[in-house]
Order: sequence, then structure tokens, then C-alpha cells
Amino acid sequence: MRPISLLCLALAAPLACSGADDAVSPEDGAVALDTAEASDTSTTTPNDTAFPGDSADTDSGATGDAPQADADAALPTINVDYTSPKRHDFTFKANEADPAANQSLGTQGAYLDTRVKAKGKLIVYLHGAGDSAPSSCTQGELANVVTAWGFHLITPCYNSYYGVSTCGADIGGCRLEAFEGVDHTKAVDIKPANAIEPRVVAALEFLQAKHPGGDWKYFLDGDKPRWSEIIISGISHGASSAALIGVYRNVGRVVSLSGPLDTKQAWLSKTPITPLDRFYGFTHTADDQHAGHLEAFAALKFPGAVVSIDGAMPPYTGSHRLKTSAPTSNGHSSTQPGGASPKSGGSYTFLPAWKYLYGG
Repeated sequence: MRPISLLCLALAAPLACSGADDAVSPEDGAVALDTAEASDTSTTTPNDTAFPGDSADTDSGATGDAPQADADAALPTINVDYTSPKRHDFTFKANEADPAANQSLGTQGAYLDTRVKAKGKLIVYLHGAGDSAPSSCTQGELANVVTAWGFHLITPCYNSYYGVSTCGADIGGCRLEAFEGVDHTKAVDIKPANAIEPRVVAALEFLQAKHPGGDWKYFLDGDKPRWSEIIISGISHGASSAALIGVYRNVGRVVSLSGPLDTKQAWLSKTPITPLDRFYGFTHTADDQHAGHLEAFAALKFPGAVVSIDGAMPPYTGSHRLKTSAPTSNGHSSTQPGGASPKSGGSYTFLPAWKYLYGG
């Protein structure tokens, strides 16, 4: 069994910068956890007798997804233990889950709230970029939002140090190598134990051993992630990588916050394996990269016209290209839960949009 050592650090989140590279800085409002399992760290209300979402799940904004529905019908039911309802938070490093990992060894997070019924969907959330790997990839504020809807969430650390300055016209090759750990370009050298997909597998195996009641193995299909039940998401650099993963894997959904970018890069024109109606993007007009995000939405053929969420409510005419001009201290960071994201009456202004984007 792999060694288990849990450590909780503050959250890392990206800030805007020029070009395709994005800096990483700690997120405001992150909650540090002193234990591996926090009994009450979210803003949700315990509900021991009735779970929201017991009726048939609907996929807001998605259409024509019969193959996914057929695949879901063949899956077993996720078997989460609800006998001790609480929020479970775990922190661990990649080399605790896989001793071969030796790069980007910041603190990773995993979250599940057994006070609500599990949706049987996992969000894998990718952080932004920086000159070096962040010391923490945890996402406590995002967890407060999405675990209340019944999602499992993991936040892996990964190699995100590269940009156009490193990869030139083949940043798609760099992102793909950072995802698979397979040689796609000479611009980077990323082995499997340091790549996203193998780290997701190692994390799920680690979490299953640590917390079998969470049924983390449900999201594994042999030695690969069960991508049909996984939402791949991220902010900034992670938003671009999430979209690229949707191009190369048939995932349950792609949610890109403050991204994708990679203007004019070849991978944006590839036909995705994931159906187009499962791609979603969200951008702020005060983000210096906003125009690039809109260009990427168009290049990837996200469904719908660009729609402002300001003063509107889901389903936003069914569009998967969302924007906002809400007041914020940082447009780039505001699209994910955290200190830069605006609030009204103590609740996040973008809460309805996030619920729409993730199918909450």
C-alpha cells in the first residue's frame, strides 16, 4: 500500500498575464483544514433523510446526447456510504499516491459531501500556470460550491510551466504530453507519473484506500479514468488544457473558466472526440485575455452565441459561451469561486452560472 501522509495548505489560483502563460497566486478566502476529514467546512445544510436530485438528472443546455445516456444506463450505481453524513476533505501529494512522481509535488485536494446524495460525477479541476509548480493545488472554495450539488472533486497538481514561449506553434503537443505523459514534443519532458491522466488514476486509487465509503474507484475503468463520468475543468492555463483533454478523450463535460486561449494554435481546429454539446466556457470582459477566449470558443465551435449572464438566469438561451462584466477586483480570477469573485448578500453572484456550467 502506498504511504499516506496528509497535509493541508492554502489554495492556489491563477491571475491574468499576457499571452498564453498565466501566473499562480494564493486564492483569497481559502480555508486551511487541520484534519483530513472536516466535519463541517462547507456552506451546505445537512440533509439526512431526503436528497436533492432524486428525480431524473437533467443536463442543462446539452442536447442530442443519446450515446452518453446509453453508456450511463450500463454503469453500476455509485455506492457511497451515507451512515455518517459530513463533508470529507483530503489533502495529499502526488508522490504519496504514486512514489514515481517527482515533479509538481504541491498539495492536491479531494472533496465529497455525504450530507447530499452523490451524483456519480467527478470534477477534475486544473489550476493555472506559473513559472514553477504551485505549492498547493487545493480548491476549498470551489469544493464548498460543487460538493453541495453532490459532485466528487479532485484537484491534481500538474506540470503547467510552459506556454507559447516554450512550445511555439505546438502548445497543443505540450498540453497533450502534460496530460498523457507520452512524448509528443521536444519542448517539454513529462513522464507518466508527472502527467494529469496517470495522476488522476493514482489519486482515485489512493482515495479509495483512504476512504472506501466515498466509492472513488467508481470513476476508474480498469487502469484508466472513467471519462464518461468525469467533468474536466480548470481556470486559465487549466481551462485550455481541460478543453484539449475534451478533444482527445470522450469526457462527460468540459468546463473552461477564463479560457481556453492558445490563439491560432492548431489543436483548436481539431474535431473533438467529446461531443461539442458538452463544451462550456465562461469569461470576464475585464480579463485582458477576454478577446482570446471568445476566439477560442468560436474555433472550438462551442454551441450558441456569446451570452452575458448579467441580469439573466439559466439556461442563458442554451448558449455554452458565457461572459460577464460584473464588478470585480480581478476579471481573470473572478470566474472561479474565491476572493475575486463577486458576492451579493453573502452568496456568490455567479452561483447560478456555475450550476448551469457544471450541470449541478
